[in-house]
Amino acid sequence: MTPQVLTAGIDVGTTHVKVGCFDERGRCVAAVRRATPRDLPALVAAVTQGLEECTERAGRAPQAIGIAGMAETGVPLDAAGQPLTPLLWWNDPRGAAELAELGLDPKMLYARTGRWPDAKAPLAKWLSLRRHAPQVLRAMRWWASVPDAVAYALTGQLRTHATLAARTLGYSVEHADYDAELLALAGLSRERMPAVHAAVEPVGGVVARVRGVPPGTPVVVAGHDHAVGAWAAGVRRPGDVADSLGTAEAILAPSAERPDPGAGLALGVTADPSLDGARTVLVGGLATSGAVVDWLLGLLAPVAAEASGYAALPRLLADVRLPTGIVVEPYLRGRAAPAPDRERRMTWAGIGAEHGVGDLLAAAVEGTCLHTRWILDELTALTGTAPERVAVFGGQVRIPLWMRVKAAVSPVPVEVIRADDAVCAGAALVAGQVGGSLDDVPVLPREHLPPDPELQAAYLPLYDQFRTRSSQRQEHA
Repeated sequence: MTPQVLTAGIDVGTTHVKVGCFDERGRCVAAVRRATPRDLPALVAAVTQGLEECTERAGRAPQAIGIAGMAETGVPLDAAGQPLTPLLWWNDPRGAAELAELGLDPKMLYARTGRWPDAKAPLAKWLSLRRHAPQVLRAMRWWASVPDAVAYALTGQLRTHATLAARTLGYSVEHADYDAELLALAGLSRERMPAVHAAVEPVGGVVARVRGVPPGTPVVVAGHDHAVGAWAAGVRRPGDVADSLGTAEAILAPSAERPDPGAGLALGVTADPSLDGARTVLVGGLATSGAVVDWLLGLLAPVAAEASGYAALPRLLADVRLPTGIVVEPYLRGRAAPAPDRERRMTWAGIGAEHGVGDLLAAAVEGTCLHTRWILDELTALTGTAPERVAVFGGQVRIPLWMRVKAAVSPVPVEVIRADDAVCAGAALVAGQVGGSLDDVPVLPREHLPPDPELQAAYLPLYDQFRTRSSQRQEHA
Protein backbone atom coordinates (compact mmCIF):
# COMPACT_ATOMS: atom_id res chain seq x y z
CA MET A 1 0.00 0.00 0.00
CA THR A 2 1.39 3.37 -1.08
CA PRO A 3 1.89 5.69 1.91
CA GLN A 4 -0.10 8.91 1.91
CA VAL A 5 1.56 12.16 0.90
CA LEU A 6 2.54 14.11 4.00
CA THR A 7 3.22 17.84 4.17
CA ALA A 8 3.97 20.10 7.14
CA GLY A 9 2.30 23.37 8.05
CA ILE A 10 3.52 26.10 10.38
CA ASP A 11 1.28 28.90 11.69
CA VAL A 12 3.02 31.61 13.72
CA GLY A 13 0.30 33.39 15.67
CA THR A 14 0.24 36.11 18.30
CA THR A 15 -0.40 33.65 21.12
CA HIS A 16 0.69 30.27 19.78
CA VAL A 17 2.97 28.67 17.22
CA LYS A 18 1.25 25.68 15.62
CA VAL A 19 3.15 23.00 13.73
CA GLY A 20 1.48 19.99 12.14
CA CYS A 21 1.82 17.20 9.60
CA PHE A 22 -1.18 16.68 7.31
CA ASP A 23 -2.23 14.27 4.59
CA GLU A 24 -3.19 15.37 1.08
CA ARG A 25 -6.76 16.20 2.17
CA GLY A 26 -5.68 18.33 5.14
CA ARG A 27 -6.37 15.73 7.81
CA CYS A 28 -4.05 16.10 10.79
CA VAL A 29 -1.57 13.28 11.38
CA ALA A 30 0.40 14.99 14.17
CA ALA A 31 0.39 18.49 15.67
CA VAL A 32 2.00 20.50 18.45
CA ARG A 33 1.23 23.93 19.88
CA ARG A 34 3.56 26.15 21.87
CA ALA A 35 3.44 29.68 23.24
CA THR A 36 4.88 32.15 20.72
CA PRO A 37 8.32 33.32 21.91
CA ARG A 38 9.25 36.98 21.93
CA ASP A 39 12.52 36.71 20.03
CA LEU A 40 13.54 35.07 16.75
CA PRO A 41 16.06 32.43 18.01
CA ALA A 42 13.49 31.07 20.46
CA LEU A 43 10.81 31.12 17.76
CA VAL A 44 13.01 29.18 15.36
CA ALA A 45 13.80 26.68 18.11
CA ALA A 46 10.08 26.21 18.82
CA VAL A 47 9.36 25.61 15.12
CA THR A 48 12.30 23.22 14.72
CA GLN A 49 11.32 21.20 17.77
CA GLY A 50 7.71 21.14 16.57
CA LEU A 51 8.76 19.80 13.17
CA GLU A 52 10.93 17.14 14.78
CA GLU A 53 8.19 16.03 17.15
CA CYS A 54 5.52 15.91 14.44
CA THR A 55 7.77 14.03 12.04
CA GLU A 56 8.61 11.48 14.72
CA ARG A 57 4.96 10.97 15.63
CA ALA A 58 3.92 10.73 11.97
CA GLY A 59 6.59 8.12 11.34
CA ARG A 60 7.80 9.71 8.10
CA ALA A 61 9.13 12.98 6.75
CA PRO A 62 7.02 15.70 5.12
CA GLN A 63 7.54 16.20 1.41
CA ALA A 64 7.22 19.98 1.71
CA ILE A 65 6.76 22.64 4.40
CA GLY A 66 4.40 25.63 4.26
CA ILE A 67 4.60 28.65 6.56
CA ALA A 68 1.83 31.14 7.39
CA GLY A 69 1.43 33.62 10.20
CA MET A 70 0.73 37.12 11.42
CA ALA A 71 1.83 39.79 8.98
CA GLU A 72 2.82 42.97 10.78
CA THR A 73 5.10 41.38 13.40
CA GLY A 74 8.67 41.09 12.18
CA VAL A 75 12.33 41.67 12.84
CA PRO A 76 15.26 43.56 11.26
CA LEU A 77 18.06 41.24 10.11
CA ASP A 78 21.71 42.18 9.60
CA ALA A 79 23.84 41.18 6.61
CA ALA A 80 24.51 37.79 8.21
CA GLY A 81 20.79 37.17 8.70
CA GLN A 82 20.94 37.64 12.46
CA PRO A 83 18.19 39.54 14.31
CA LEU A 84 19.08 43.05 15.44
CA THR A 85 16.22 43.29 17.94
CA PRO A 86 13.61 41.06 19.57
CA LEU A 87 10.47 40.61 17.48
CA LEU A 88 8.71 43.93 16.85
CA TRP A 89 5.05 43.14 17.45
CA TRP A 90 1.99 44.42 15.62
CA ASN A 91 0.38 45.46 18.93
CA ASP A 92 3.42 47.47 20.06
CA PRO A 93 2.35 51.15 19.88
CA ARG A 94 5.83 52.51 19.16
CA GLY A 95 5.99 54.55 15.98
CA ALA A 96 2.48 55.99 16.34
CA ALA A 97 3.76 59.52 16.97
CA GLU A 98 6.32 59.35 14.16
CA LEU A 99 3.72 58.05 11.70
CA ALA A 100 1.26 60.78 12.70
CA GLU A 101 3.91 63.46 12.21
CA LEU A 102 4.18 62.53 8.53
CA GLY A 103 0.66 63.83 7.97
CA LEU A 104 0.00 61.29 5.23
CA ASP A 105 -3.24 61.78 3.33
CA PRO A 106 -5.40 58.76 4.24
CA LYS A 107 -7.10 58.57 0.83
CA MET A 108 -3.79 58.69 -1.00
CA LEU A 109 -2.37 56.00 1.27
CA TYR A 110 -5.44 53.79 0.91
CA ALA A 111 -5.38 54.09 -2.87
CA ARG A 112 -1.76 52.92 -2.91
CA THR A 113 -1.65 50.40 -0.08
CA GLY A 114 -5.23 49.39 0.64
CA ARG A 115 -4.98 50.59 4.25
CA TRP A 116 -4.70 53.70 6.40
CA PRO A 117 -1.96 55.09 8.69
CA ASP A 118 -1.77 52.60 11.55
CA ALA A 119 0.88 52.12 14.22
CA LYS A 120 0.70 48.33 13.92
CA ALA A 121 2.27 48.55 10.45
CA PRO A 122 6.02 47.92 10.13
CA LEU A 123 6.44 51.37 8.58
CA ALA A 124 5.67 52.83 12.01
CA LYS A 125 8.31 50.60 13.60
CA TRP A 126 10.90 51.64 11.02
CA LEU A 127 10.14 55.31 11.69
CA SER A 128 10.57 54.68 15.41
CA LEU A 129 13.90 52.94 14.85
CA ARG A 130 15.07 55.79 12.65
CA ARG A 131 14.47 58.26 15.46
CA HIS A 132 15.31 56.24 18.58
CA ALA A 133 17.72 53.52 17.38
CA PRO A 134 19.24 54.73 14.10
CA GLN A 135 22.13 52.30 14.45
CA VAL A 136 19.68 49.40 14.13
CA LEU A 137 18.14 50.78 10.95
CA ARG A 138 21.59 51.45 9.48
CA ALA A 139 22.64 47.86 10.20
CA MET A 140 19.40 46.38 8.86
CA ARG A 141 20.06 44.49 5.63
CA TRP A 142 16.52 43.10 5.40
CA TRP A 143 13.16 43.37 7.06
CA ALA A 144 11.47 40.00 7.63
CA SER A 145 7.94 39.30 8.82
CA VAL A 146 7.84 36.26 11.10
CA PRO A 147 6.86 33.74 8.36
CA ASP A 148 9.71 35.07 6.20
CA ALA A 149 12.18 34.90 9.09
CA VAL A 150 11.24 31.29 9.91
CA ALA A 151 11.62 30.31 6.25
CA TYR A 152 15.01 32.04 6.18
CA ALA A 153 16.15 30.10 9.24
CA LEU A 154 15.18 26.83 7.55
CA THR A 155 16.51 27.55 4.04
CA GLY A 156 19.02 30.40 4.17
CA GLN A 157 16.87 32.25 1.59
CA LEU A 158 14.66 35.27 2.29
CA ARG A 159 11.36 35.58 0.43
CA THR A 160 7.87 36.83 1.25
CA HIS A 161 4.33 36.73 -0.09
CA ALA A 162 2.23 39.67 -1.27
CA THR A 163 -0.33 39.18 1.53
CA LEU A 164 2.49 39.80 4.01
CA ALA A 165 4.27 42.58 2.11
CA ALA A 166 0.96 44.42 1.68
CA ARG A 167 0.68 44.91 5.42
CA THR A 168 3.97 46.77 5.80
CA LEU A 169 2.45 50.09 4.64
CA GLY A 170 5.37 50.21 2.22
CA TYR A 171 3.85 48.05 -0.54
CA SER A 172 1.61 49.23 -3.36
CA VAL A 173 -1.34 46.94 -4.02
CA GLU A 174 -2.03 49.22 -6.97
CA HIS A 175 1.24 48.19 -8.69
CA ALA A 176 1.93 44.87 -6.89
CA ASP A 177 5.36 46.07 -5.82
CA TYR A 178 7.07 47.90 -2.99
CA ASP A 179 6.43 51.64 -2.98
CA ALA A 180 9.76 53.48 -3.17
CA GLU A 181 8.33 56.78 -1.91
CA LEU A 182 6.72 55.23 1.17
CA LEU A 183 9.83 53.23 2.04
CA ALA A 184 11.96 56.36 1.65
CA LEU A 185 9.97 58.00 4.45
CA ALA A 186 11.88 55.69 6.80
CA GLY A 187 15.12 55.88 4.85
CA LEU A 188 14.65 52.45 3.28
CA SER A 189 14.59 51.04 -0.25
CA ARG A 190 13.26 48.02 -2.13
CA GLU A 191 16.63 46.31 -1.83
CA ARG A 192 16.13 46.01 1.92
CA MET A 193 12.78 44.24 1.57
CA PRO A 194 12.39 40.51 0.83
CA ALA A 195 11.51 39.59 -2.75
CA VAL A 196 7.83 38.76 -3.27
CA HIS A 197 7.13 35.23 -4.53
CA ALA A 198 3.97 33.26 -5.24
CA ALA A 199 2.61 31.05 -2.45
CA VAL A 200 3.50 27.83 -4.30
CA GLU A 201 6.96 29.02 -5.36
CA PRO A 202 9.61 27.49 -3.10
CA VAL A 203 11.76 29.80 -1.03
CA GLY A 204 14.42 27.08 -1.10
CA GLY A 205 15.25 23.70 0.35
CA VAL A 206 15.87 22.95 4.02
CA VAL A 207 19.51 23.50 4.97
CA ALA A 208 19.01 23.76 8.74
CA ARG A 209 19.45 20.66 10.82
CA VAL A 210 15.96 19.36 11.58
CA ARG A 211 15.84 15.78 12.79
CA GLY A 212 13.67 13.67 10.51
CA VAL A 213 13.40 16.30 7.76
CA PRO A 214 15.76 15.58 4.83
CA PRO A 215 17.98 18.40 3.53
CA GLY A 216 16.50 19.95 0.43
CA THR A 217 12.86 19.54 1.51
CA PRO A 218 11.10 22.48 -0.23
CA VAL A 219 9.74 25.31 1.91
CA VAL A 220 7.12 27.86 0.83
CA VAL A 221 5.91 31.07 2.48
CA ALA A 222 2.20 30.43 2.06
CA GLY A 223 1.09 33.89 3.17
CA HIS A 224 -0.86 35.82 5.80
CA ASP A 225 -2.75 33.59 8.23
CA HIS A 226 -6.27 34.84 7.43
CA ALA A 227 -5.63 34.59 3.68
CA VAL A 228 -4.24 31.06 3.90
CA GLY A 229 -7.09 29.84 6.09
CA ALA A 230 -9.68 31.40 3.78
CA TRP A 231 -8.14 29.83 0.67
CA ALA A 232 -8.08 26.40 2.30
CA ALA A 233 -11.72 26.92 3.28
CA GLY A 234 -12.59 27.37 -0.40
CA VAL A 235 -13.13 31.13 -0.25
CA ARG A 236 -11.58 32.10 -3.57
CA ARG A 237 -14.06 34.16 -5.61
CA PRO A 238 -16.68 36.90 -5.19
CA GLY A 239 -19.73 35.45 -3.49
CA ASP A 240 -17.65 33.42 -1.04
CA VAL A 241 -17.01 34.83 2.43
CA ALA A 242 -14.67 33.64 5.18
CA ASP A 243 -15.16 34.21 8.90
CA SER A 244 -11.84 33.65 10.66
CA LEU A 245 -12.38 33.28 14.40
CA GLY A 246 -9.85 33.69 17.18
CA THR A 247 -8.80 36.28 19.75
CA ALA A 248 -9.67 38.69 16.96
CA GLU A 249 -12.14 37.92 14.18
CA ALA A 250 -11.96 38.82 10.50
CA ILE A 251 -14.53 38.75 7.71
CA LEU A 252 -12.91 38.26 4.29
CA ALA A 253 -14.81 38.91 1.06
CA PRO A 254 -13.14 38.49 -2.35
CA SER A 255 -13.97 41.33 -4.72
CA ALA A 256 -13.51 41.79 -8.45
CA GLU A 257 -12.32 45.38 -7.90
CA ARG A 258 -10.57 47.50 -5.32
CA PRO A 259 -12.98 49.82 -3.46
CA ASP A 260 -13.10 53.57 -3.75
CA PRO A 261 -10.59 54.83 -1.13
CA GLY A 262 -13.18 57.05 0.55
CA ALA A 263 -15.65 54.19 0.86
CA GLY A 264 -13.02 51.76 2.14
CA LEU A 265 -11.79 54.25 4.74
CA ALA A 266 -15.32 55.08 5.86
CA LEU A 267 -16.00 51.40 6.54
CA GLY A 268 -12.60 50.67 8.09
CA VAL A 269 -11.95 47.70 5.79
CA THR A 270 -8.60 46.90 4.22
CA ALA A 271 -8.14 45.97 0.56
CA ASP A 272 -5.67 43.09 0.49
CA PRO A 273 -4.31 41.05 -2.42
CA SER A 274 -5.83 37.58 -2.72
CA LEU A 275 -3.59 34.59 -2.14
CA ASP A 276 -3.28 34.00 -5.90
CA GLY A 277 -2.96 37.71 -6.71
CA ALA A 278 -5.92 37.60 -9.10
CA ARG A 279 -8.24 39.90 -7.16
CA THR A 280 -8.77 42.01 -4.05
CA VAL A 281 -9.98 40.65 -0.72
CA LEU A 282 -11.80 43.10 1.53
CA VAL A 283 -11.19 42.47 5.22
CA GLY A 284 -13.22 43.83 8.11
CA GLY A 285 -12.12 42.94 11.61
CA LEU A 286 -13.34 42.79 15.20
CA ALA A 287 -10.25 43.01 17.40
CA THR A 288 -12.03 41.74 20.50
CA SER A 289 -14.06 38.68 19.56
CA GLY A 290 -12.61 35.77 21.53
CA ALA A 291 -10.88 38.42 23.64
CA VAL A 292 -14.25 39.55 25.03
CA VAL A 293 -15.03 36.05 26.27
CA ASP A 294 -11.51 35.67 27.67
CA TRP A 295 -11.94 38.95 29.56
CA LEU A 296 -15.34 37.95 30.94
CA LEU A 297 -14.09 34.53 32.00
CA GLY A 298 -11.31 36.19 33.91
CA LEU A 299 -13.85 38.30 35.76
CA LEU A 300 -16.61 35.76 36.25
CA ALA A 301 -14.90 32.40 36.68
CA PRO A 302 -13.81 33.07 40.29
CA VAL A 303 -17.37 34.16 41.12
CA ALA A 304 -18.76 31.02 39.50
CA ALA A 305 -16.15 28.80 41.20
CA GLU A 306 -15.27 27.37 37.79
CA ALA A 307 -12.07 26.33 36.07
CA SER A 308 -10.30 29.22 34.40
CA GLY A 309 -10.34 29.94 30.68
CA TYR A 310 -12.32 28.12 28.03
CA ALA A 311 -12.48 24.96 30.15
CA ALA A 312 -15.20 26.76 32.09
CA LEU A 313 -17.46 27.40 29.10
CA PRO A 314 -19.28 24.06 28.65
CA ARG A 315 -20.79 24.10 32.13
CA LEU A 316 -21.39 27.84 32.22
CA LEU A 317 -23.26 27.79 28.91
CA ALA A 318 -25.09 24.49 29.39
CA ASP A 319 -28.43 25.90 30.59
CA VAL A 320 -28.49 29.18 28.68
CA ARG A 321 -31.62 29.90 26.67
CA LEU A 322 -31.15 31.77 23.41
CA PRO A 323 -31.52 34.56 22.66
CA THR A 324 -30.51 36.01 25.99
CA GLY A 325 -32.29 39.32 25.37
CA ILE A 326 -29.12 41.18 26.32
CA VAL A 327 -27.60 43.40 23.63
CA VAL A 328 -23.81 43.73 23.89
CA GLU A 329 -21.53 45.99 21.88
CA PRO A 330 -18.30 43.93 22.08
CA TYR A 331 -15.79 46.79 21.85
CA LEU A 332 -13.20 46.43 24.58
CA ARG A 333 -10.61 48.46 22.68
CA GLY A 334 -12.40 50.50 20.07
CA ARG A 335 -14.00 49.54 16.77
CA ALA A 336 -12.44 49.32 13.31
CA ALA A 337 -15.16 48.12 10.94
CA PRO A 338 -17.74 48.87 9.73
CA ALA A 339 -17.88 52.26 11.52
CA PRO A 340 -14.37 53.14 12.74
CA ASP A 341 -14.27 54.59 16.24
CA ARG A 342 -11.11 54.09 18.28
CA GLU A 343 -12.76 55.36 21.43
CA ARG A 344 -15.84 53.14 21.23
CA ARG A 345 -16.25 50.94 24.30
CA MET A 346 -18.35 47.99 25.38
CA THR A 347 -21.99 48.59 26.33
CA TRP A 348 -24.65 46.26 27.72
CA ALA A 349 -28.42 46.65 27.56
CA GLY A 350 -31.26 44.51 28.85
CA ILE A 351 -29.59 42.80 31.84
CA GLY A 352 -32.12 41.71 34.45
CA ALA A 353 -32.22 39.83 37.74
CA GLU A 354 -33.11 36.67 35.83
CA HIS A 355 -29.72 36.59 34.12
CA GLY A 356 -26.75 34.62 35.42
CA VAL A 357 -23.08 34.19 34.59
CA GLY A 358 -23.81 31.93 31.62
CA ASP A 359 -26.23 34.46 30.17
CA LEU A 360 -23.60 37.20 30.31
CA LEU A 361 -21.08 35.00 28.51
CA ALA A 362 -23.64 33.97 25.90
CA ALA A 363 -24.66 37.60 25.39
CA ALA A 364 -21.04 38.51 24.67
CA VAL A 365 -20.97 35.74 22.05
CA GLU A 366 -24.20 37.10 20.58
CA GLY A 367 -22.64 40.55 20.43
CA THR A 368 -19.67 39.34 18.40
CA CYS A 369 -21.96 37.46 16.00
CA LEU A 370 -24.28 40.44 15.55
CA HIS A 371 -21.30 42.69 14.92
CA THR A 372 -19.73 40.43 12.28
CA ARG A 373 -23.15 40.16 10.59
CA TRP A 374 -23.05 43.97 10.40
CA ILE A 375 -19.59 43.83 8.79
CA LEU A 376 -20.84 41.25 6.28
CA ASP A 377 -23.84 43.41 5.33
CA GLU A 378 -21.63 46.45 4.76
CA LEU A 379 -19.07 44.48 2.73
CA THR A 380 -21.91 43.16 0.58
CA ALA A 381 -23.09 46.71 -0.09
CA LEU A 382 -19.53 47.84 -0.89
CA THR A 383 -18.69 45.01 -3.30
CA GLY A 384 -22.13 44.81 -4.87
CA THR A 385 -21.85 41.01 -4.74
CA ALA A 386 -24.35 39.12 -2.61
CA PRO A 387 -22.65 36.40 -0.53
CA GLU A 388 -23.68 32.82 -1.22
CA ARG A 389 -22.12 31.19 1.83
CA VAL A 390 -19.88 31.90 4.82
CA ALA A 391 -17.07 29.50 5.67
CA VAL A 392 -16.27 29.68 9.39
CA PHE A 393 -12.99 28.44 10.86
CA GLY A 394 -10.97 28.92 14.03
CA GLY A 395 -10.98 27.84 17.65
CA GLN A 396 -14.56 28.92 18.41
CA VAL A 397 -16.07 26.38 15.98
CA ARG A 398 -15.63 23.88 18.82
CA ILE A 399 -18.13 25.81 20.99
CA PRO A 400 -21.66 24.62 20.02
CA LEU A 401 -23.49 27.68 21.37
CA TRP A 402 -21.24 30.02 19.41
CA MET A 403 -21.99 28.13 16.18
CA ARG A 404 -25.74 28.04 16.91
CA VAL A 405 -25.76 31.81 17.23
CA LYS A 406 -23.52 32.25 14.19
CA ALA A 407 -25.85 30.16 12.02
CA ALA A 408 -28.99 31.90 13.29
CA VAL A 409 -27.62 35.41 12.77
CA SER A 410 -26.04 34.81 9.35
CA PRO A 411 -28.04 35.97 6.31
CA VAL A 412 -26.59 33.14 4.18
CA PRO A 413 -25.73 29.45 4.75
CA VAL A 414 -22.88 28.76 7.17
CA GLU A 415 -20.26 26.07 6.55
CA VAL A 416 -18.01 25.08 9.44
CA ILE A 417 -14.50 24.02 8.49
CA ARG A 418 -13.67 20.89 10.44
CA ALA A 419 -9.91 21.07 10.84
CA ASP A 420 -7.73 21.06 13.93
CA ASP A 421 -6.18 24.31 12.69
CA ALA A 422 -7.36 25.63 9.33
CA VAL A 423 -4.39 27.98 8.87
CA CYS A 424 -1.78 25.36 9.75
CA ALA A 425 -3.53 22.78 7.54
CA GLY A 426 -3.90 25.36 4.78
CA ALA A 427 -0.17 26.14 4.85
CA ALA A 428 0.54 22.41 4.51
CA LEU A 429 -1.92 22.05 1.61
CA VAL A 430 -0.36 25.02 -0.18
CA ALA A 431 3.05 23.41 0.29
CA GLY A 432 1.63 20.25 -1.26
CA GLN A 433 1.24 22.17 -4.53
CA VAL A 434 4.82 23.51 -4.54
CA GLY A 435 5.78 24.42 -8.07
CA GLY A 436 2.17 23.93 -9.20
CA SER A 437 -1.07 25.90 -8.95
CA LEU A 438 -3.02 27.28 -6.02
CA ASP A 439 -6.18 26.27 -7.85
CA ASP A 440 -5.29 22.65 -7.07
CA VAL A 441 -5.14 23.19 -3.31
CA PRO A 442 -7.85 20.91 -1.84
CA VAL A 443 -10.65 22.47 0.19
CA LEU A 444 -10.69 21.40 3.82
CA PRO A 445 -13.61 19.25 5.02
CA ARG A 446 -16.65 21.36 5.82
CA GLU A 447 -20.01 20.80 7.40
CA HIS A 448 -23.20 22.66 6.56
CA LEU A 449 -24.65 24.19 9.70
CA PRO A 450 -28.43 24.53 9.37
CA PRO A 451 -29.93 27.38 11.39
CA ASP A 452 -32.75 27.02 13.90
CA PRO A 453 -35.72 28.83 12.23
CA GLU A 454 -37.11 29.98 15.59
CA LEU A 455 -33.73 31.42 16.59
CA GLN A 456 -33.40 33.12 13.21
CA ALA A 457 -36.72 34.86 13.72
CA ALA A 458 -35.86 35.79 17.29
CA TYR A 459 -32.53 37.39 16.33
CA LEU A 460 -33.92 39.64 13.59
CA PRO A 461 -35.27 42.33 15.96
CA LEU A 462 -32.15 41.99 18.15
CA TYR A 463 -29.96 42.62 15.11
CA ASP A 464 -31.96 45.73 14.26
CA GLN A 465 -31.62 46.89 17.86
CA PHE A 466 -27.87 46.17 17.80
CA ARG A 467 -27.31 48.15 14.61
CA THR A 468 -29.34 51.07 15.90
CA ARG A 469 -27.40 51.21 19.18
CA SER A 470 -24.02 50.72 17.50
CA SER A 471 -24.71 53.37 14.88
CA GLN A 472 -25.48 55.99 17.50
CA ARG A 473 -22.77 58.33 18.67
CA GLN A 474 -21.33 57.25 22.00
CA GLU A 475 -20.27 59.90 24.52
CA HIS A 476 -16.81 59.24 25.89
CA ALA A 477 -15.59 60.16 29.29
